[in-house]
Amino acid sequence: MKPLVRSAFAGLATGARSQSALAACARTPGRGGRFERFLNRRRVRKSLTRSAAFELVTDKLPVTPARTAPPSVGARITLGALTGALASSRAGGSGRRGAVVGALTSAAWTFAGPRYRSVAAARTGSDLPGAVLEDGAAVLLALGATRA
Repeated sequence: MKPLVRSAFAGLATGARSQSALAACARTPGRGGRFERFLNRRRVRKSLTRSAAFELVTDKLPVTPARTAPPSVGARITLGALTGALASSRAGGSGRRGAVVGALTSAAWTFAGPRYRSVAAARTGSDLPGAVLEDGAAVLLALGATRA
């Protein structure tokens, strides 16, 4: 798979669930380097995996703040850039280009996701089916971005 496609997958996954792509990066081997070694530490890997699982659960709670709130948008774009760069460089591409693609696709899904969920909720009468489908998409996209 092309490096920038992997970056787009990582960005979309991050836009849907902010921790999903980073947790997937931590659970797969990288190309080396200080940050890759840090991500692959057992304690870091476990922490990121737990954060991603926690986010999958808390996303459905009514008290969870909107992902389109300014602090959340900034965090998602930053994580999208980070995971996009990781995914691209792991596939032999440019980390800088991957960061741009990851940031843009993360921003796109950050705003498109709530619209998708509102349409799904209008059709099904509940937000839960759309949220669960978005969870599955985020996990599959994150795996697609990081698997060889």
